[in-house]
Amino acid sequence: MNSVNNILFAIVKVSFYLLILSGIIAVLVIFVVIPRWVRTEEVLVPNITGRTYYEAVPILDRAGLRPAKKILEASSEAPKGEIVAQDPEANFRIKSYQPVKITVSIGAELAPVPSVIGKSQDAAFDTLTTAGFRPSRVALVHSETHLRDTVIAQTPPEGGGQRRGSPVNLLISLGPTPQSIQLPNFQGQLATEVLVALETAGLNVETEYSSHPKIPEGAIIAHKPAGGVMLKTGDLVLLEISGQSANENIGRLLPFAYYVSEDGNQNLSRHVRIIITDDSGERVEVDQHYSPDTMINLEQKGVRVFGQTQVTVFENGEKVLERLYK
Repeated sequence: MNSVNNILFAIVKVSFYLLILSGIIAVLVIFVVIPRWVRTEEVLVPNITGRTYYEAVPILDRAGLRPAKKILEASSEAPKGEIVAQDPEANFRIKSYQPVKITVSIGAELAPVPSVIGKSQDAAFDTLTTAGFRPSRVALVHSETHLRDTVIAQTPPEGGGQRRGSPVNLLISLGPTPQSIQLPNFQGQLATEVLVALETAGLNVETEYSSHPKIPEGAIIAHKPAGGVMLKTGDLVLLEISGQSANENIGRLLPFAYYVSEDGNQNLSRHVRIIITDDSGERVEVDQHYSPDTMINLEQKGVRVFGQTQVTVFENGEKVLERLYK
C-alpha cells in the first residue's frame, strides 16, 4: 500500500513541476517573445523587377528579406530569366526576413515567319495574321515579272525564329511599268499576228466578228482606238475581225490553274517555272518564287495558246507536272 502511495505522490509531484514549468514558458512567451516579434523592424521592399533571380537574391538579403522558395514562371515579352513581377510590390513595408514571391519570364514564344511571296496582298495579310505576325509597312513598286497586287518580297524573310506579334513588311507589285505606245493601223492584217503583238505590248484586247466583202476572213476590219492614237500599258483595244469566231485563228485562253506544293514546309517559298509549247513555239510564262499553296491561274493572267498545247511545270528545278491540251 505504501508503495502505491509513493508512486502516486511521485506522479503528482512531477505533474506539479511540469505545470510550474509550463507557466514559466507561457510567461516568457507573453512578456518576452511576443513583444519582441511585435517590435520587429519593418523594412522597405526593394524593386527587383527587371533583374535576374541571381541579382535579386543579394538585393533582398541586404534589405533584410529573402526570396520565396517557389519561383513562378510566366510567358512574357521580357527576356528569358528576367523578373517580371514580385509580391509584395516595391516600396511596401513588411517584417524583416519575410519571403518575397518572384515571377520569372520564360521568354517570348518564337515562331518561323511564313512565306507570302507570290500571294495577293489580302491573302498575305491573312497568312501572316493567322501565323501570329503583324502585317506592317507596305511598299509598292512596278514589276515586269510579278502580277499586280502580288507580294514580291518580305522583311523579315521566310523561316527563322521571330517573336509572335512582330511586324512583317511587304513589297507589293504594281504590275509592269506603264509604257506609252502609238497604236499602228492594223487594218487588213491577220488577227493572230495582231493579237500577239498587242498582248506582248501589255495591252488588253477584246474581239468581235462581222462579215466583210473585201477583207479576207481572219483579218482585221477595224479597231478602236484607231491607228496613231497614243495608249498606255493596260489600255483596252477592240478588234473587229472578218468572218466568224474561230479559236484557232486568234488563239484561246488557257484554262490552267496550279497550286504550288507545300512539300511539308509552309514557310519556304518555291521557284516555279511554267513552260508552254504550242503551234507558235516554246515560251516561259512563269519564272519566279511563290509561297506554298499559292494558286497560279494562267487563264486569269490572260495566257493564250494556239493549237495543241503542252504545259510543263518545274518547282525548284524539278519537273512536277506535264499536261497536254488538244
